[in-house]
Amino acid sequence: MILSLIFLVAGLCFWPGGPLAQRPAAGPGPVPLGPEVRLPYFKFPENVTLCGEPVPLQEPAVREALDREFTVIVWNRGQTTLWLKRAHRFFPDIVQKIRARGLPQDLKYVVLVESDLRPLARSAAGALGPWQFMAPTAQRFELKANDAIDERLDMASATEAALRYLETLYRQFKSWTLALAAYNCGEGRLQKEMAAQGVSDFYHLDLPEETERYVSRILAAKIILENPAAYGYDLPPAELYGPLEYEVVEMVAVKEIPVKEVAQACGSYYKAIKELNPWIKGKALPPGAYRLKIPKGTARLFRSVFGGMTPGG
Repeated sequence: MILSLIFLVAGLCFWPGGPLAQRPAAGPGPVPLGPEVRLPYFKFPENVTLCGEPVPLQEPAVREALDREFTVIVWNRGQTTLWLKRAHRFFPDIVQKIRARGLPQDLKYVVLVESDLRPLARSAAGALGPWQFMAPTAQRFELKANDAIDERLDMASATEAALRYLETLYRQFKSWTLALAAYNCGEGRLQKEMAAQGVSDFYHLDLPEETERYVSRILAAKIILENPAAYGYDLPPAELYGPLEYEVVEMVAVKEIPVKEVAQACGSYYKAIKELNPWIKGKALPPGAYRLKIPKGTARLFRSVFGGMTPGG
């Protein structure tokens, strides 16, 4: 982050009209440097909430924790721009699922912080997918994972599972900030720390640094993405990523089906099928029932090839 700022300031100084650009010699004496270079300063609001819960910014430690994450995100121009572009593609479906469960809309920022909205995201610890499920938690919330498929990589399935998990954590801890902390460090670790410290409020718990930064980062992401133009992000609508265009077909594979054959049946190509269905790990689907996303307008062509394996075919 520091290195990026150094390059930014250096670029502003040495561009042709900048204060340190080469100028003709003016004889002995100091050379005027021109107008002072100033970087914009961005400030977050004084009153903020997370999942409807007030954030005690009057406490210096809480304020500084948010300031750290806010500053990092607001100045990470490349990553934050990608967040905005990807959010335009994925947030509408996520918002709909959150609304259907009657949960706080701020939960959509969890997936942003977890994976940068990358369906294939993988952590060093082995967490996988947009919501970064570890294998045991994925199994607990009925996400299928084997050698051939992994539903942690499917945005729709993983979102449903993540919302059920967060709802479970909220019922357990009676606080959304605690639920978010538990999503990061695990409910067992959080319970242990709460019992050892005799504290039941997230902002006064001494938790692992990763977890404390995690919750503050979600809040900072919310602040910036709710009003990006206020922080220097004014993207033209045409630059935002549009929704993926597809239709869903059901099939019951009675034998192994190569992904290549699925693509050919749609008049498409292998990569397109894999991008629409990132949960397919290998190059073939084993026998079983599936809901496949295929390029929009290709369902009739698909059924003409796999009609015997599709309902009503």
